[in-house]
Amino acid sequence: MDALTRRSFFRLGLTVSAAAVGSAALTACSGGKSQSASAGGGCANPDDMSPSETSLRDANHYVENSADAAKTCAGCTFFTPGADGAGCGTCQIYTGGPANPKGYCDSWAAKAAA
Repeated sequence: MDALTRRSFFRLGLTVSAAAVGSAALTACSGGKSQSASAGGGCANPDDMSPSETSLRDANHYVENSADAAKTCAGCTFFTPGADGAGCGTCQIYTGGPANPKGYCDSWAAKAAA
């Protein structure tokens, strides 16, 4: 194994920095839109949201379909079901923005038992 020289250390630092800049540039090229809504048209359409709304969803890792059936928006204290009770609802975390009852985010909190 080669010893880590001062020169290779700085080269590694430049490589990591370049990768971070490249990643930021790719994100900027996407228009800063969240990838939250599925291509098939989920409840949270990033094209209909402001940059601050998409940023909040991205920060909370919102997804339209939860990987854990026990932790979905429908079972979250912040979720309000839609008028029909089965379709899209709203979320207090997202200032009343749309949320999929099958979705999930990092702010999920179980509803109190009725």
